[in-house]
Amino acid sequence: MNSWSGGSSFSGLPSWESSFNTQLPSTQTSSKASGMFDPTSLAIGLGSSVIGGLFGMGQQKTSARIAQAQLDAQNAAMLEGREANKLAGALNIFGQTFGAGTASDLSFGREKEAEKYKRQFLAPFDLALGSEASKRERLAAISPEAKERARFENRLAIERETASRLAQTNAMFGPVSSSYFG
Repeated sequence: MNSWSGGSSFSGLPSWESSFNTQLPSTQTSSKASGMFDPTSLAIGLGSSVIGGLFGMGQQKTSARIAQAQLDAQNAAMLEGREANKLAGALNIFGQTFGAGTASDLSFGREKEAEKYKRQFLAPFDLALGSEASKRERLAAISPEAKERARFENRLAIERETASRLAQTNAMFGPVSSSYFG
């Protein structure tokens, strides 16, 4: 093994710590013993913590704002749902009240006005049409065809009644000859 490969983490590269044993000149001689940091590293550490804190606070404020916006949206949706439920209940009550009271009164008023219009304006037409229909019915009842049809229906009814009574007599007493039917 050569002298260059002492403590290097990369294989084949020389280890600079073993080759060069130099130290940078230090401005503090007694502070190392007391455990204090040098001012440069202290300033860098303090600066990075201040910058990190500022960015962290900004991130924290942004997260808080997002969470608050979500809570506000959820609260608004809940209030909107409550208002919608109140409106639905009010409309239900209004529908029941209107349907039972005012709507039936309005319906009755409309029907009353329609009946009044019918009596005043349409009644003469109905009467005229009715009298025309009754005139046709009277003429049809006294026509020769109607009289012939009435005679035929009467004769048929008499024959049915006679046949019924003759069947009853034959059932009780046996066949009987009648002088009436000839």
